Amino acid sequence: MTVAGRLLALCAPLGLLAALAAACAQDIDAPPERVFGAAPWNADEKMTYDLVERGGQVYGRCEVATDIAHEPGTTKLSFLCGDDQGNRDDRIAHVDSSTLEPHSASRTIVKADGKSTVFQSDYAPPVVRLTATEGEKKRTTERDLPVATKENPEPGWYDDESLLWLVRGVPLQNGFQGAFRDVNASTGQVFTVEVTVEEQETLQVPAGEFTAWKVRVRTSSVTHHFWVDAAPPHRIVRARVEHLSYELTGFE
Repeated sequence: MTVAGRLLALCAPLGLLAALAAACAQDIDAPPERVFGAAPWNADEKMTYDLVERGGQVYGRCEVATDIAHEPGTTKLSFLCGDDQGNRDDRIAHVDSSTLEPHSASRTIVKADGKSTVFQSDYAPPVVRLTATEGEKKRTTERDLPVATKENPEPGWYDDESLLWLVRGVPLQNGFQGAFRDVNASTGQVFTVEVTVEEQETLQVPAGEFTAWKVRVRTSSVTHHFWVDAAPPHRIVRARVEHLSYELTGFE
């Protein structure tokens, strides 16, 4: 796999899941819930990560930023990644500051040769409009969002671009389990994701030693893991996506 290919694969934690889930005929059979409890951050923040292969090779870096005062009641989430070859994969989401419910999101992939692809999600419940633009080509589709029922009065959905924040805001207690609908503009899919909080582990990353909750995120066909610092504001310390990892290098 090329450097660009590795970078773009890593920068799509659930984008990768969505592609595989889309190929699977059977989705997870679970009612979508509001798994995000509350935002553990109370100020703007910025974190940096190395993108690391299983063998330990660092081939790219990411900056993850939270802008809590972007607009009244709206938080801006930025997830910006690049490598030394000039390839970039940048994601931005605007979400409700209290619930993480998405208002809009975008993902811009720029290759070293300058070619770009932009994916956009615009929410107007009960539907979301998904747009993909590559050069002069544009395609748009609409997908249904969950609606309230008597059995499930508060269904939950979140944009794929907010995943690194979502796992920080679930109830961090051993055995917690919930399911939500993930909206992924890159694939044009809306599918069920199950999140489970497992045991605490102590791990070493470039930013230091942390005690972190291990959180499992899975679709019907793929499982990934995230390690969330047990201490507030519950930063992501490590994320493992198949054979690739994010490793926390610093924060402010």
